[in-house]
Amino acid sequence: MSLLDAIELNARYGDALDRFDLLAWKALFTPNAVYRAQARENFDRGLPLAAIYLDGHGMMADRIMTIEKTLVFAPRFVRHLIGLPKLVGNSSARTPFCIVQTVTTTLPEILATGCYHDTLAATPEGVRLAARNAVYDNALIPNSLVYPL
Repeated sequence: MSLLDAIELNARYGDALDRFDLLAWKALFTPNAVYRAQARENFDRGLPLAAIYLDGHGMMADRIMTIEKTLVFAPRFVRHLIGLPKLVGNSSARTPFCIVQTVTTTLPEILATGCYHDTLAATPEGVRLAARNAVYDNALIPNSLVYPL
């Protein structure tokens, strides 16, 4: 994997979530990929507990259906500010992130900051995520973190 591959993948990732295009988000993962949103404290201590744990496209599809069909929330905009990845070996990367949300009637607020810990895979469709652990720094998260970080 090249640095440019990782940058492009992250750009597509942030764009898909910012546009609320969850099918495009899912397409950035390999079929058996694992996605986790995990507190830094648990990550640092090697504890498996995660606020979101999705194992493969099937669980991702279930999450997408839940978000699109059943959730009710105030209109909002989300922006993923994704830093430059640091390649670690041939197929891993660490990338800092900051996610800001704006509910239309309030000031923008930082939803989460942290670091993506990724395992990358070369596929015929291009580089995809074989695993993404979105490790968030903040101890407090919204009561119902259902949308991917």
